Amino acid sequence: MQEACDVTKGGMAAVIGLDEAPTREVCAAAGVVLANLNCPGQLVISGEEEKIIAACDLAKAKGARRAIPLPVAGAYHSPLMASAQPKLAAELATAKISAPAVPVISNVTAQAHGAPAEISARLVEQVCASVRWEESMRALLAQGYTRFIELGPGTALSGFMKRIDKNVQMLNVADAASLEATVKALSI
Repeated sequence: MQEACDVTKGGMAAVIGLDEAPTREVCAAAGVVLANLNCPGQLVISGEEEKIIAACDLAKAKGARRAIPLPVAGAYHSPLMASAQPKLAAELATAKISAPAVPVISNVTAQAHGAPAEISARLVEQVCASVRWEESMRALLAQGYTRFIELGPGTALSGFMKRIDKNVQMLNVADAASLEATVKALSI
């Protein structure tokens, strides 16, 4: 993916306060794509740098509260990353992928996939496909899940989840202290 970033001049921008349909109109007009559908009112667009700037202006004109370029190395989840797909597919072909013991929701389809070949295919697709985060989380909610754990620094995904459903329990593990707090919360 870094190689794809190095040969393209791409970027991404957060679009805040604009629904999906008008954001798609902005993308079509500016020649960029909708990269992340995170939660109500928080979307991310991706494409060539100069087109991202134009898309931000169009989004604001359509009523977005904010449209701000993100400090990223490239146009992730867009066609500008296509050159990374064959190399990822080749690497995944050498990896042993086992069927998961629990359902794994693919952000490409917002559905569970369990067959190793399906998992590999969805990972390759994800390089250029939109991240359907909100729809993926709604699929888990529909299955009855009510507790989620965000792993890694920051709480962006927890914030998105609270905008999707305020009633879920969100736990975060970013360091030893938060791991201990999460273990304690899970044992109650």
